[in-house]
Formats: sequence, C-alpha cells, structure tokens
Amino acid sequence: MAVPRLVHLLHGHSDKVESLASPLSGGRCASGGQDCTIRIWCLENYEEISCLRRGHTASVNILVQVSETLLASGSADRTVRVWDLSTGESLRRFAGHRGKVLAVVALGGRSGKAGAGCLVSSSTDLTVRVWDIDLDCQLSVLSSPDTRPNEYITALTVPCTGTGFLVGGSYDGCLRLWDTNAHKELRRVSGHDKAITCLTALPGGLVVSGGRDRLMKLWGVPSMQEMGVFKGHTAGLSALSVLPSGRLLSAAQDGKLKLWEVATRKQVATLTIDPQLVSALSAHPEGHIFAAGPSSFDIQFWDLEAKNEIATLAGHTAAITALEALPNGWIASGCADGIVKVWDPEFRREVGHLVGHSGAITGLFAMTGGRLVTASACGVMQIWDVDDCRLLSTTQRVLTALAILPDGRIASGSDDQYIRIWSADWTAEVARIPGHADHITSLVYLPSCDRLASGSRDGNITLWDLGTFSIFGSLKSHSGPVTALAIDPETEQLLSASADGTLRVWDPLQCQEIVVLAGHVSGLTALAILPNGWIATGSRDKLVKIWTHTKSSMMARPVSRSTAVSTTLETLRDRAPKIKAAAEALDVTMTLLGSAPALTEDPEGESGDVSKSAIGGFS
Repeated sequence: MAVPRLVHLLHGHSDKVESLASPLSGGRCASGGQDCTIRIWCLENYEEISCLRRGHTASVNILVQVSETLLASGSADRTVRVWDLSTGESLRRFAGHRGKVLAVVALGGRSGKAGAGCLVSSSTDLTVRVWDIDLDCQLSVLSSPDTRPNEYITALTVPCTGTGFLVGGSYDGCLRLWDTNAHKELRRVSGHDKAITCLTALPGGLVVSGGRDRLMKLWGVPSMQEMGVFKGHTAGLSALSVLPSGRLLSAAQDGKLKLWEVATRKQVATLTIDPQLVSALSAHPEGHIFAAGPSSFDIQFWDLEAKNEIATLAGHTAAITALEALPNGWIASGCADGIVKVWDPEFRREVGHLVGHSGAITGLFAMTGGRLVTASACGVMQIWDVDDCRLLSTTQRVLTALAILPDGRIASGSDDQYIRIWSADWTAEVARIPGHADHITSLVYLPSCDRLASGSRDGNITLWDLGTFSIFGSLKSHSGPVTALAIDPETEQLLSASADGTLRVWDPLQCQEIVVLAGHVSGLTALAILPNGWIATGSRDKLVKIWTHTKSSMMARPVSRSTAVSTTLETLRDRAPKIKAAAEALDVTMTLLGSAPALTEDPEGESGDVSKSAIGGFS
C-alpha cells in the first residue's frame, strides 16, 4: 500500500505561504507568501533559484503560469502582475481593482491570435476583469449590474482551453459560467450552501468546486449540471489540485488532505499535514508527488507512492486475532482457529507452529528466555518455548489486555469493562477503573506523557492519568471496535488498529489524529511494532502485513522526544527489580484476572468482535 510520505521541506519565506504554481518550465515551481515575495525553486535539488521582491506590497494570494517564460500573480495590494521568469522582471502591472485580488486564471490567446494572451482576475470589489497582456490594458469587466455585496467571486477556473468558457465560484455559494469572447454571463446555478472557496478543472469539460459546507461537487460545462458529490471532509475546503494521474487532491481548513478517484468519488487516502489550514496545493512533474503550503513558512513536498508495505505473510486459514513482537526480531501471530504461528519477517518465512488451543487466540505476550504466553477464548492460557515450539504449562484463565507500568505495577483489562491496576507481585488490586462501554481489548503505556491508553470494543481509545486514574483524553475517530494498540518507541506516537479496517496514528500529547492508513481488505484484528521499527498488522483477511515508516512519513511537524521505553520485557527487567518480580510472577499468578470472554462470530467479517488485541504494552 502506498502511504503519503514527506520528502522535502522548502525554507525561504518569512511569513505564511499563500500560493503555489507547479510545474513551471525547466523543472521549477513558484511560491507566493504573506511576506510579499514570490520565490522560484528548482525541483531537482529543491533549492531556491530566485526571489521576486520588487513588485507586490501585500500578500501574494495567487500564482498562475501564463507560458513557459511568464508567471502571473494576484495580490492583496489590489494588483495583478506578469513576470518574466528568465529575468525576474515585472513586465505588467494591472491596477484596476479596488479590493484585494482573490483569483487569477490565464485564458490564452485572444480570438485565436498569437501572443501571451489574456488574464482574468476577481476581487473583493465585486468585479471580474479581463486583461490583455500584449496590449497592456483592460479588455472588459464581467461582473453583473445586479451583483450584491456577498456575490464576489472567490475562485476561477478555465474548464476547456480555447472555448472562451470561464467558471467562477462566489461567496454566496453560486457558480457562474461566462463566455469571455462575448463578454457575458451564460449561466448561474446554486452550488453550495456556503461560500465556494476553490475550483479546479478536470479533463473532458468538468469542474470540481469546494465550499465551506465541507462538500466537493462535480459539474459539467457548459450545462453546469451537477454530476456528483464528494463527501468526507469535516471542515470547509481550502484548496483543490488535479494530479497527472487524474486523481483529485483536496485540502480542508482542519489541515486534512484527501486523495480521490474522480470516477467513483471514493477516497483513496487521508493525510493530516497541518493542524490548522492548508492554503495551497500544486502538482509536481512527477505525478506521484505534490506540494502543499500549510499555515507555516515552509513548502512541503509529499510522495503519494511511498511504498511503506514491506511484506505479506500468508499461511493462516482464519482471521488473525493477535500479534506480538518477540525480542529476537520474530513475530508471533494468533488466529481465530486457535493456532499460533511464529514468523521471521526479514526472510518472510514461518519458523514456528504452536497448536494447543481449541478457541480463537485472544492475546499474546512475549517473555524473556524465548517464552510466549498465549490466551484463547476457550478460557485457557498457555506458556510456550518459542525456539522449539514446546508447550511448558497450561492454566484455565485468559487475559484480554495487559501492560506493565514503569513502577512495576500491572494494568489488565477484561470483558467486564474495567481496567484493573495490580501490585507488582499480583497479590493486591490497587485500583479498578470504569470508563468504557464494552470489553477492554488493549492497553499500552505512553512514556511521553506517563499515561495509560486503553482500547475497547466501544470504538474509543481513552488516555488515563496514572496518578489519579482519571480520564486525560479520548480519541474517537474509529467507526468500529478498537482491536489493538501499540506505541512507536522512536516517535512516541500511538498506533491503533480497528475492525473498521484502518490503522490510525495519533499524537497522544495533543490527543490528535495524524494519519489514517489502510491496506487490508477486512477489519484489522492485531497490531505489533517489531524491535527494528517495522509495523505488523493482522486482519480478518487471514494475512499479516509488514510495514515500515519514518517519523516524517507520519507527521510533518516536529515531535517532542523523551527517552524511548524499550519494547521488550528483557530490557525492562534490567531497569527495575520490581518489574522483574512481576514478570516472574506471570507464570503462576495470571489466574487472578477473571473468566474468558465469549467469542462472537461476525458473518460480515468487518465490524464484529471475534478478536482481542495482542496482550502487552510493549508491542
């Protein structure tokens, strides 16, 4: 599966980036900002080529390529300028607007004549003006005489080059179609319930509009008939861009970007690159890369085809229900048929096969000395020697979730909806914490904020203050049961797997979702992070997938780093004698944790609750 990955950051603007134009001739792109400058960048080495400072006196709101050598810009200083890209000189200054310029588009040659052609610009002064670059003059004003104060044009696009058609979106939510050759308005349709903020043209005479009503709509030109709606954003749209592949990129005011298949209007990917607003989007000559201007001074380049999936491990005959990373770099996977397999992910091969349970595996927990604890829905817990696949002991109890805390105490979860905190020797229950509306499926300790995260079949993730046992925050994006949690020891980001089929990455300090990943064809049932940083996910599709990611591929903004907590029990034993005692007590005292939860089959295989998470706070 391809996951958007940050590949470059361009530093240069001293204020927020407002506009982008890419690709320009010669492998270049341009950016405009609130620092009143236009900067030209090389896309081969991502270095600044030149800075156009002598021109605009206010924010550069829009950039558009006119030809291989000409660039047009619109500004809050009420002017439109045309620039020579080879010399950096301002060739034209059009100053007819009485308000800030909101949109600029290039029309091409006038009536088929050779030359630089025409520009069209809109402004808060309620006018749409057509400019002739060659004659250095205004040709016409397209605004209607009955224009009301809330009808200024906020976005413009040219759907069919050479036809003279121009489409504009207005603050009142209407779309207008003009014939620029005849200098008249042809149609006006009600498009959105709120202001239209962005427009882009697609091949075949199609236009997509985005509005503050959180919707994107597809329109035919010149009929201006609505042909479809894109739904998924939870905030108003701020930018649109068409990639060379024909896919559509959209950005919303909550910082989330979505990639769409136009024909089906289905989401392909969702990415959060800025917590506030992405004000500009632009394609790259390499069709899988795009540029984004967030509410910062940098320009970000993202690769849409970064291959984060490393391998698929096939062999199970039923849904994967639990995963656990082993200290030697192997991974154990539990299945709904009661079988546990051990894999070497580096060589993509099965190295062990553990048969002993008669019910679905509900949890796995790695211990030192090559031992593995397995728990099943039939109420049985077993301890295995992984190296020779030998059963060491069997106990009539099961765990649904377990995490060992830094002070040696043990947190456990069960089907009674309670989280229990135990003393290090398992002899005393320190606390019993209510909070979820269904079974506890997973627990993980968060070292970055010294809190405990719990996942549940109720679809929620709750963060707990370990001093007061009160709720610190809740993460509620999953639409199905949370089946597993894990903490990335490098970035200290929280990962969650769900029966809704998604793997989500969170910033636990800010209680904010960073990115949503998808790759399995069914709901996720298990999750683990290997010692080398690889991510393993298990699913009802009977597959284990191995993924890799870097800190930059998940989040563009810096992540605060504290000392990473080891992902293995062996390292924790070296750090704390209390934890050592707790781990030794696991062999004989896990029976304190209640009866086994019932196994519920889900014929649809998507949103049921057959699985429990991998046991352990170190996956």
